[in-house]
Amino acid sequence: MSSPSQNFQTAVSKNLNRDEREDAIDALADDGECDKLAVLAQMSGLDGPLRRRALNAMGRAECADVLSALAEDGGLDESLQSDAERLLDE
Repeated sequence: MSSPSQNFQTAVSKNLNRDEREDAIDALADDGECDKLAVLAQMSGLDGPLRRRALNAMGRAECADVLSALAEDGGLDESLQSDAERLLDE
């Protein structure tokens, strides 16, 4: 079992395959690592589908406070911004 820091590093590593990176994002959600998921969702160097997965994982991980801050303060691409607002409404 990997630590949250290891999962974060796996998620951002371009040397690993997409499945490993997605699994790391899911593990962060399972661990309730809302702040790390928020960083991933805002990370401009991360592929869009991985950023969206991190954002959606925030909805599953009950990260409403952090998600609300992202939706209000921005820091997300326009499409992700609307996704954050939608997740809050669910």
